[in-house]
Amino acid sequence: MNIQAVTTKIVSTLGNKESLIPIMIKDGVDSASLTYKSFKEGGSIEGFDRAIDEFGTQLIWIGGIPFYKKLINNTIYKFKNISPKVDPRIIANKEYSKWALDNAKGYINKSKTQGVKDAISNCLKDGGKTAKNLYATKVIAATALTLGTFFALTKAKQKNTKNQVLKEMQEQTKAQSINIYDTNNEIFNDIKSNNPSFKGIGKKAIEAVMFNPVHNMKIIDAGITGERLACSRNKTEFCEHAIKEGGFLFFIYGFGNLIEKGINKFSSAVLKKPIDLPIDVLMDSSLNNALNNNTIMKDISKLPKAAQSLTDKLNFIMQNPDNIAVQAAKKAKIVSLTKDVYGNSVIDTSKYIDMKAFDTLSKNLTELDKKFKMSNESVKTFLNKAKGLKVASVMANIGVSCLFLGYIIPKAIYKYRQMKTGTTKFHVEEDIKNNKK
Repeated sequence: MNIQAVTTKIVSTLGNKESLIPIMIKDGVDSASLTYKSFKEGGSIEGFDRAIDEFGTQLIWIGGIPFYKKLINNTIYKFKNISPKVDPRIIANKEYSKWALDNAKGYINKSKTQGVKDAISNCLKDGGKTAKNLYATKVIAATALTLGTFFALTKAKQKNTKNQVLKEMQEQTKAQSINIYDTNNEIFNDIKSNNPSFKGIGKKAIEAVMFNPVHNMKIIDAGITGERLACSRNKTEFCEHAIKEGGFLFFIYGFGNLIEKGINKFSSAVLKKPIDLPIDVLMDSSLNNALNNNTIMKDISKLPKAAQSLTDKLNFIMQNPDNIAVQAAKKAKIVSLTKDVYGNSVIDTSKYIDMKAFDTLSKNLTELDKKFKMSNESVKTFLNKAKGLKVASVMANIGVSCLFLGYIIPKAIYKYRQMKTGTTKFHVEEDIKNNKK
């Protein structure tokens, strides 16, 4: 794999709005820096408390939903004889499902030799009702179980921290006949009744996250934030969680993307290099050839009009593999591919094709072609500048977010603690000792 291929892969992953990798990187920096700061400022007990909380949460946050979804796929879906790989948005649309069934050629899983046609057909046996309900149940159950697992981790962590403090006190008072380990007042009862509680997931929120892993993760983050605030062991910890979680959510889902969008707009308006296309498309030889041959607008003009039927639009994608918009859609993963029985790449009709995303991609190709013709530059020079700006846009998003999450937010938390308590030491530890005494 050459340098260009490696760069494309990295930037493609980091710049993908539906990928969890960029979020995981930002969260990893946030967790590591806060843990280090906790050991340094709060002492070993807080350091271990923070390490369990941050890295345990990260493990549940990243792996919880995929684990529970896979568990449901391998149990309930198998029992119902329904393939979990058929997108329920296809099943929910009669016109789409008919097209998908008529044009199915590939295999979802060769090892099980379950053809796409068979998989879609099974999902449609009762009009798609079972498949749609099962998918909705899976998303809700996986989300709820993940939040439940995090709640259990929080309780276990708090109990462990309390026991560590009590153990330390016991070692310091061995000469006294005091039974420090009287745990009638368990940490489970230490939560103040006036703290906020997590209210659950509304219907609209469920619908919004149903088909997007990043949006699904937002629900998990909202639940984790609610649980952390509700389970705060004192008012100072509550405010520290509010600073940490508020900053995390803002820089993970808001500010970083605003930076990237700002650079994209500046690049298009001022530098005349539109970079809204995915890096995979900008790096693809088919785009280079289309610009060289001046065929982009010719291909775009052949696309189905807005008033045409969904079947017409889907048929166009199926029947025009050489069209630049179709080639770009495949590179951007808007159109998914699989292998047929002969090993040839074919469109996987069990995967949903988002026509809005396809239309946006076509508009971005049109804008790129327009700016290229105004540039008086060679194709190579124009695309190299666009690629460089795209890389800068994505890396600025990651870099600025990591700076705030890894340095500024942790510093703000301990600055607040010092202002509130007069020290950076672990106030929860002191509370446990004072309550015991």
